[in-house]
Amino acid sequence: MKRLGVLLFVLVLGYIFYYDIKIGTLPMLSSYKKTSAAQTIKKENTDTKQNKEKETEKEKEKEKETDTAYKAIEVKTGDTVLSITEAINKKKIPSIEKVIDDFKQLNKNTSATKIQVGKSYKFPLYQ
Repeated sequence: MKRLGVLLFVLVLGYIFYYDIKIGTLPMLSSYKKTSAAQTIKKENTDTKQNKEKETEKEKEKEKETDTAYKAIEVKTGDTVLSITEAINKKKIPSIEKVIDDFKQLNKNTSATKIQVGKSYKFPLYQ
């Protein structure tokens, strides 16, 4: 019985090696379209222009939505944006990314990771 198990194991292992070598599990590099460095840079530049336009549109939409309710709170030692937001919102809060984005909207030029003890910041209220 042990010999049969070892034989099956060796056969499966051999098939795995054969499949990896002949067919492969990763796509072939030759199937990718080759582009020059200049084409890549040109594409990146057009992509960044389009992204900036989209971001500008999103920022305008967010500014319209910025009528968000907030509460100004002075930060104490050990407080984080998330801990304060959880404390002032009794109900379930949205995702961490949304909380950070809302915090950045309410407090221009302030990073959520660089709040300072003793300063007052606006924290979003969620219904």
